[in-house]
Amino acid sequence: MQVIWGVEDIMKILITFTAIVIIAVLYFRNKRNETEKRTQIILSALEKNSDSVPEELLHSLNAPQKSIKERLLGKLLWGCLLGLSGLGIIIAEMVMYFSAGKYFEDEGVLLVLGAVLLATGVAFLIYYFVGRRALHHEIETFRRSYIHKSPHKQAINDLWIVSE
Repeated sequence: MQVIWGVEDIMKILITFTAIVIIAVLYFRNKRNETEKRTQIILSALEKNSDSVPEELLHSLNAPQKSIKERLLGKLLWGCLLGLSGLGIIIAEMVMYFSAGKYFEDEGVLLVLGAVLLATGVAFLIYYFVGRRALHHEIETFRRSYIHKSPHKQAINDLWIVSE
């Protein structure tokens, strides 16, 4: 098997690499700008009131923390999305193989992509179920403290019970 790189193959690789680099540059530029904005707000608050920066201001500037349940549900979401996408790609490739008698594109590349997506999805699902079992006590403690702080205790408690 001889590998010959054509101009089209090299262009595909360059376009993909360039897109990844551009996305990374934009992401980190955005993060840096957010940090600079927070710094400017804190410095201006210090200039106006040189005693101290109120804790409420610092807390409001920080990104909101996701609860344990929200993070676990995010893993469940990604596990389902990736797993079903991988399974769909594998099924589509198998249908193409059995109906046309040949693989779609280059000798089963989609099978490998589907297998990778399926494996990643399964890993996220395992993470979700193991994390849910291991963190059950922390989730219950968070739920109780959240309900205790809220003026609408019964409504929130009903929502938590339904969503579990």
